[in-house]
Amino acid sequence: MKYRYREVRKGKKLTLEMAAKGIGRTKQWLSEVERGNINLAYNEAVKLAQVYGETPDIFLPLKSDNIGQINETEQQPTALPKTG
Repeated sequence: MKYRYREVRKGKKLTLEMAAKGIGRTKQWLSEVERGNINLAYNEAVKLAQVYGETPDIFLPLKSDNIGQINETEQQPTALPKTG
């Protein structure tokens, strides 16, 4: 699942440094979070959302982000051959 940390921050017109400082972290740490290299704990997500003036659900992917994506195991079934 791809979270929307970077998208939300940029929408609020904040730099990595400004957002990270608001939660007592470094911009390098927040960059790693935004790239998906560090999983954000719920309490940190709450703090970050507060910096943005939002609630943590703002970071969840939009349903439309997943439309049209079919992974390899979800391919369309093939028709059964006709018998007799």
